[in-house]
Amino acid sequence: MSNTKSGFVHLHVHGEYSLLDGMSKIPDLVKKIKDSGMTACALTDHGVMNGVVDFYNECRKQGIKPILGCECYEAPESRLDKNSHAGEERYHHLILLVKNETGYKNLCHLVSRSNIDGFYYKPRIDFELLEQYHEGLICLSACLAGRVPREILRGISCGDMEPAKKAILRYRELFGDDYYLEIQNHGIREEQIVANELVRFSDELGIKLVCTNDCHYTNSEDKEAHEYLLCLQTKKTLDSPDRLVYEGDYSVKTEEEMRQLFPSLPQAFDNTLEVADKCNFDFKFGDYRMPKVVIPKEYGNDYFRYLEDESWKGWEKRYPVGNRERETAKKDLEYELGIVKQMGFAEYFLDTRKTIRWSREHGILVGPGRGSAAGSRMCYCLGITDIDPIPYNLLFERFLNPERISMPDIDVDYNYSYKDDVIAFEAESNGWDHFAKIRTFTAMNAKGIVRDIARVAGYPVAVGDRIAGLIPKDPKMTLDKAWDSNPDLQNFINSDPGYQKLWKIARRLEGTKKAASTHACGHIPTPVPCEDLFPVSVDPETGYLVCQYNMTDAEHLGNLKKDLLMLRNLTIIDTAQKSVKEKYGVEIPLWTEEILNDKEALKLISSGDTNGVFQLESEGMKGFMKKLQPTCFEDIIAGVALYRPGPMEYIDDYIRGKHDPGSIKYLTPELESILSSTYGVIVYQEQVMQIVQKLAGFSMGRADLIRKAMGKKKQDIMDQEAPRFIYGDKELKIDGCVNRGIPEETAKQIWEQMVDFAKYAFNKSHAAAYAAIAMQTAYLKAHYALEFAAGLLTSVMDKTDKLAVYIAEYRKNGIRILPPDINLCHEDFTVVGDSIYYGLAALKNVGKEAIGKVIDERKTNGQYVSFYDLVKRNPEIDKKMLEALAKTGALDFTGYTRHTLMISGVEYLSAQKRASKKQIEGQLSLMDLFGSSSDMTDTLSELPEYSEEELLFYEKEGAGVYISKHPIDVYAEVLSKNPVKYSSYLYADEDTGDIPAKEKEEVSVAGIIRSYKVIYTKKNNEPMVFLDVEDSIGVTKVVVFHSLYELINEKIREDRPVFIRGKVSIREEEASLIADNVFFLDEPNYRIWIRFDSIREFRNNESVLEKISSWNRGMSLVSVLLNDKRITMALKIHMSSDQKAINELKEAFGEMNVLVRETQYL
Repeated sequence: MSNTKSGFVHLHVHGEYSLLDGMSKIPDLVKKIKDSGMTACALTDHGVMNGVVDFYNECRKQGIKPILGCECYEAPESRLDKNSHAGEERYHHLILLVKNETGYKNLCHLVSRSNIDGFYYKPRIDFELLEQYHEGLICLSACLAGRVPREILRGISCGDMEPAKKAILRYRELFGDDYYLEIQNHGIREEQIVANELVRFSDELGIKLVCTNDCHYTNSEDKEAHEYLLCLQTKKTLDSPDRLVYEGDYSVKTEEEMRQLFPSLPQAFDNTLEVADKCNFDFKFGDYRMPKVVIPKEYGNDYFRYLEDESWKGWEKRYPVGNRERETAKKDLEYELGIVKQMGFAEYFLDTRKTIRWSREHGILVGPGRGSAAGSRMCYCLGITDIDPIPYNLLFERFLNPERISMPDIDVDYNYSYKDDVIAFEAESNGWDHFAKIRTFTAMNAKGIVRDIARVAGYPVAVGDRIAGLIPKDPKMTLDKAWDSNPDLQNFINSDPGYQKLWKIARRLEGTKKAASTHACGHIPTPVPCEDLFPVSVDPETGYLVCQYNMTDAEHLGNLKKDLLMLRNLTIIDTAQKSVKEKYGVEIPLWTEEILNDKEALKLISSGDTNGVFQLESEGMKGFMKKLQPTCFEDIIAGVALYRPGPMEYIDDYIRGKHDPGSIKYLTPELESILSSTYGVIVYQEQVMQIVQKLAGFSMGRADLIRKAMGKKKQDIMDQEAPRFIYGDKELKIDGCVNRGIPEETAKQIWEQMVDFAKYAFNKSHAAAYAAIAMQTAYLKAHYALEFAAGLLTSVMDKTDKLAVYIAEYRKNGIRILPPDINLCHEDFTVVGDSIYYGLAALKNVGKEAIGKVIDERKTNGQYVSFYDLVKRNPEIDKKMLEALAKTGALDFTGYTRHTLMISGVEYLSAQKRASKKQIEGQLSLMDLFGSSSDMTDTLSELPEYSEEELLFYEKEGAGVYISKHPIDVYAEVLSKNPVKYSSYLYADEDTGDIPAKEKEEVSVAGIIRSYKVIYTKKNNEPMVFLDVEDSIGVTKVVVFHSLYELINEKIREDRPVFIRGKVSIREEEASLIADNVFFLDEPNYRIWIRFDSIREFRNNESVLEKISSWNRGMSLVSVLLNDKRITMALKIHMSSDQKAINELKEAFGEMNVLVRETQYL
């Protein structure tokens, strides 16, 4: 590292937030600047400010002055002109740097406006915007892609430099002395030409020069890796003749390297220091900005007084006279209101309640709470949460700690089906420009980057997959960790110099940001227009603004982050409860004490029948609940808290304590009142806080600080607090355990136990809220199974794979799922009698809004009486919707075959659409005007119905799943005797990535061969086959190696039903089945029986049998009957059952000892 102060500052730098273009990670970039002896640095990413907060913080951390900026795209004329210009002329580059707070705000406006109304290939500003928002900004003329350099090059070619001069003067007039001419030297001929002219203009016009390097990576040796990065951006390979190449060195050069490029222009270096001296902007962190909330006029701007009044109104409702907790709740509420007033968060709670209240008023189910907010009596009284914290000892200080002031964080769950409505209300109630979603960034992970680099290098996909397959499956896995832990990976990479290079490049690019997306549930409501506070982009799918900073950076700047979480289980509850009310007239209450402790629900949970029950669906949780046999709501809360990595090791202790209370031991009697509900096990963070408070006399606020330190393993804080816990601290007015009569050694043991447990202890408030949803769903499943099933299917109707799993399960358990009927069905799955009708909105190409209009029309004007009536009354029905309705049986009421509707019906609809269009355009002929008989009557050219196989095919195509049955169901009798797994058993869970099947597990599947592919092995050029075997849920990938393929190759064809037994093979996140046996269900399968007098005789002849079976290979099963024991044994032998094989067996073991019979046991 240089010890002398540098005479140069980099002012044109692209970091990794210039996605797939800039390669420098922010810490690496700043470290290079520091090590080079420079004191300041700019960040000028392309068209965005995504990284400026990250960059600012890293610079301050390393003692470097941050200069925030952007390389903006400037439209040739107006940003509103979206007509195509030739190639590069769609936009120019322009460097803008922030001098002060005004400049920061103006740059936010410019970048935001470029996205909101200037986007055309790139986000573009124009001179009109620059005139409006130029104050506080420094402007550089940019690289060869800048307007001025382009005008110079054009002037050189045509001999007229006036346009270039005019452009320079226009910028100088706007920015004054804050406009600089930028020269670069990457060894490009055009740069030298432009630089010469810029030097001349500098002398002529008195405009200062600055020299820059267009930095896109940190070190010179990164150039090769950067070429791979550019190929990823442009989707090219290294051997693509038209791939993008940066000529020259675009690294973060030292001052010495820069002076070698511009030896005769020392002033260009001095001027970089001048620019840096002008730039003096600092972020203000921690000043929270509350959104504006509308409150009754009589309160003026006294938000707290309104919050207080509303809280007391809620207290009266929640704890009416006679409620045993009324006085306790009153004291708690007084205390909590005092804390909220002290912290100044009244608007936050009112804003949160606003969305919850609106949702409930519009029939949208809201969850009972989530996170630590469930511990607040005030939130309960305001209706923000629905779990009474008092009976469950939920603590307010876990939510808001008066000794650690930080923004409250209330996450709220809403019915998933109404996600768009809730978000739209939030945006509209705040104002479109006062509401922004939050940006998230994806980095290149270990598995992904090796695949990407292998593709860019031109390797077959199999090479990238092979390397990725050798990297352990772990979200936190890195290439270096994988290398150190897997010798097979090392051997494979070292086997080829090309692989070694691939690995080297992948290591360099690993962790670099590659994509930006929108946070699923987080958003920011603002008191002023968003672009006054931070730069925004526009979500192309929704049109909402998106804050360009990530969630953490946005929050640190004082912006309020809110999460609108959409929960499918609330869809289940809402749909089921509405169905129950409609069918039985019963209004089921939510989260009541009776439901939370319902015996039938607890019995169902204890049985493990918890598919669809929130938090209790996994096989592991089912096993836990079966062992635990929960008898109360507290058991479910603990179950939710314990079933996670870490605390799982205490599950056995918890179960033992429940079933054998005598086994529970407390280190001191004072612990019993705190730990009795969890049978002596520390399960919750709140228990840690209570132990510290009750045993040692800590305040609850300080107890929360200790809880947090233990959970995050902050050893320095724990070392500081341990003596206080044991011995006390007079200055802090802490008694300590010893002074309260607890022996020193016992106190030390308790502390160590807390430290051990607190690493995994869970937030009880959060667990209680989750457990409440679990019990509500279990209650519905236990008492209203059909309505629950309809709700569950509705909740996953946009997820075909899960929908197929549940439909198959319900069909197997005797619940009838009927095809849709346009006259009987609703958007959601609907219970009618003892069956469930398929939801119309679940069909492919049938939008919820469009089908909703068809249903509303039916409700308003009566059922549809014919095909013609349906089409005439619903102009929104288009070809795709009609086909989906016809394929799935929704139009069977018309009396036409589905074949007729698919051909003649679609033709009729198309004719009607054409006639309607002509009428609108005023082009009707006389025939159009008066119509033909076929136009005016409900008659279609009838066609014979499809075959059953075709009907099922189209049903699956229209619904995405098989509704009525699956072709394999014909073989239900055989399959009942040969248990199979659904294809989903080999699928990775979309949330966890876990595959239920285990490596090399023996599994049987059954289905229809939908496709197959024969390939030849590289080693011996032997044929083998890959099969796609489809069941009612999905497709199982099956590999049939050569030895087995030889036996069945003539039988393999598409649409044949098969039963396959094999072993699971897991590669990456995908599982396949390596076949051991393949049985074709549409042909007889045989078992060969051989009789022996004794086991000894069988053993003596076993080698003979194996020899004969090897000579006569086939798929027939072989069993032996032992006369003396009167027992049978199925052998792991398969052989042919043709006459030649049977004759050989009879010759070896006797004519009367060999028998062949058809069998259904495979």
